[in-house]
Parts: sequence; structure tokens; C-alpha cells
Amino acid sequence: MAQLSTQPKGKGAGILRSLDCWQRHALPFPEDSFDYLEDESLQDIMNATLGFHKIFVLNLPFRTDRRDAMSLSAAISNIKLEYVEGVTGDSIKESAYPPPQENIKLLAAFILEDDVDWDVRVRQNLQRFALASRFLSSCNEHFKNSPNLKNHIDYRPSTETEEMAFKSIDNRNVPHTLASLPLASVSDSRNPPQRHGLEAHMSPYGDPKTWDILWLGHCGAGLPRDSQRRSSSLKHRPPATASNLILTYANDSTVPVGRYLKAHPFQGYQDAFSTAFPSHTRIYHRSTGGELCTVGYAVSQRGARRLLHQFGLKGWNGIFDSELGRWCAGEDPNMGPDYPQPAHGAHEKERVCMTTQPPIFAHHHPMQGESDIGGLGGGYARKYETPFLRYSVRMNLENLVQGKGERDLTDQWPDQEE
Repeated sequence: MAQLSTQPKGKGAGILRSLDCWQRHALPFPEDSFDYLEDESLQDIMNATLGFHKIFVLNLPFRTDRRDAMSLSAAISNIKLEYVEGVTGDSIKESAYPPPQENIKLLAAFILEDDVDWDVRVRQNLQRFALASRFLSSCNEHFKNSPNLKNHIDYRPSTETEEMAFKSIDNRNVPHTLASLPLASVSDSRNPPQRHGLEAHMSPYGDPKTWDILWLGHCGAGLPRDSQRRSSSLKHRPPATASNLILTYANDSTVPVGRYLKAHPFQGYQDAFSTAFPSHTRIYHRSTGGELCTVGYAVSQRGARRLLHQFGLKGWNGIFDSELGRWCAGEDPNMGPDYPQPAHGAHEKERVCMTTQPPIFAHHHPMQGESDIGGLGGGYARKYETPFLRYSVRMNLENLVQGKGERDLTDQWPDQEE
């Protein structure tokens, strides 16, 4: 990991020395993206359920092609899956049964769609995400306990415009300025977290009582914004809070160069984060700017209860992934004037959804494959590929079953001059 000079000069030297001293105690991030972080609290990510209690895959029974591909990909990656039969609209009534008894008290479950893909370095990516999610789920507490932390925040102009922002949420406060900290600066080895075994009601990703959703697989996320609906400009730096802070991981070789960072091949512009930050930068933040596609998301028990209350009892009025994005952004479904509105001044406990860009899990676009999901238009992706993932498992299945090593696989988004 690159270090700041130990002998800075001029104005701000004290802050730079402080940051350098701080980073000497940070967890050492290996330069090789195939290497793992040596941190005992992250060891559960190495298990067959990636540090969650269970991994569920939603699969329509007649899509045996997808089930076969998922099963093979998971076996090669030493991942244990449990399939849940998907339902179509005409069968939802008779299928609305409660979950099996053994699934009622899970503290955290990971839910995948059956056309999902991941990089062979998925566990390495999840280790870094876990460090970010621990911090972001209790960010305000960290700021309170370490007030100097805010002195190291970097401010930069946002490249997200109202035209690029998700139309499903209120875009009156699209940020003009982004606040960020390096992931290494909040991963302090002087104060390592206690062993986070699931049996101790914890997880590698932070206490499930402090978060609702870990949105690890998506097809686009907005940049985070201030939950107080305050707009910002370069002249007015927004106060860094849990809802708008970005953690950055630079020089991540699992991240393609910017020109490849598009959720859809027919998208006319790069995802905003790829133009706001240097090439090969991965970012982590709360999902306060909207998000689309439930490709892969983890739900805590707290989050499951909240989602069941919102979408099972109160109701919703749109496509689920779009409505989930609204919910994570702090907005409720628009059910019309006859729908009961919250009491004036009513305060709901903070919704905590966290994500990463680019996603760690992404939709695979197979040859001659089409979707069974209802959508808002845009067309099918006809090209054989998986967006965002460089050493894709699905794109390298033949190489992997033939016994090729991870370092000998095909990089579908190789570095080129931009």
C-alpha cells in the first residue's frame, strides 16, 4: 500500500503526519488481488456460505439451464446454495406460504438470482466489503469517537447529474460534491474487532442488528446523498455523515477501466462513480442514491422484518427492485392519495442499506438467453458477457472445469488505454 511522505512540508503538514501515522497501523492490504487479508475476524467469509447463515437462489423450476449453470459455478467456487422455487404472477396466491421453520430465525441470509455471476476473487472482494460495511453501519459512532477522522475527508465534484440519477427517487438533492475516505484509513489494526463468529450473533460484515441490506449485486447504483435532503456545491462542502460518505479502495485490479463500467450495453454513459474517481477505484457507501436489480443482496433478520412489514403488509406499487431502491433511499412507495400517510413529524429508525460499485455479483448474459423478469423496457442484452467482472466464473467455466489455475483465466475486460 502506498504511503504518504513521512516528511510533509508547509501548510497542513500536521494533518498529513497524523494520517501517515494512522495508516501505519491500518490493516495491510495485499497488492496482489488474489491474496487474502490476514484478519481473523474475516475468516467466516472463507466458508461455503461466504460468512452468511445461508445462501438462497431464486429459480423458476422450468429454468433448468440456469440451475445447472449456477450449481456448477458454485461447486467450482466452493459455495453452498439452497434453491427456492420462483413463482409467476398467476401462481402467487397459492404460493404465499410462510417460510420453512428452519429459515425463520436466520440472522443473515444472502439471496441470489439464478443468472448471477461473480469473479473468481469473490472472497477477496467480500473481505474488503466487510471492512467497509462494519464502518458504514456505525459511521456516526466512529465520527463521534474519532473526531479527527473528518480532517482526512477528501472532497471532489460529483459527476452524477439529474439526467443520470435514478428517476424512481427524489432527485432534488443530487449531490454536487462527494465526501470520501480511503478504506485503509478506517481499517485500524490497533483496534481489531473481536472474533465475529455467527454463533455469537455477529457476522464478518458487522452486527446484523445494525444493518438491513447488503446490496452486493446490482445493475447500477446512484452516488450516496445526504439523508437530510440538503444540496451541496463545491463552495459548500456537505457535512460527512453515514448517509453520504464514500469509502474508496484504489488500484483494485478486480475493477475494469472506466469505459467498461456500464450496467447495460445500450447505456450511453459510464456509471458516475467511474468518472468521479481514478481508474480502478472501488467505492463503498450506503444505498441512499437509489439502486436497481436484486441480483444479489443479503438481508439481516432486522431487515427481513422491516421489508416484510413494508412490502408484505403495507404494500408497494411498482417493480420490486425499484421499490427496494426507494426504500433504501428512505422513501416509501407512492400508493396514491387514498393510502394512509405517516403522521406529521413521525420518525422512523434509520434504514441501513450498503453497497459497492462496481457490484461484486452481476447478471450474466448467456448466448441466446432471455429474461423471465418483467421490466420497464430497454431491450435484451444480446452480447455474451458479464458486466463489471474481469475474471468471471461463468465466462471461464470451461477453463475452470479443465483445471486451469485462477491466474490463467481469461480477463474479459482487459486494461487498455482509455
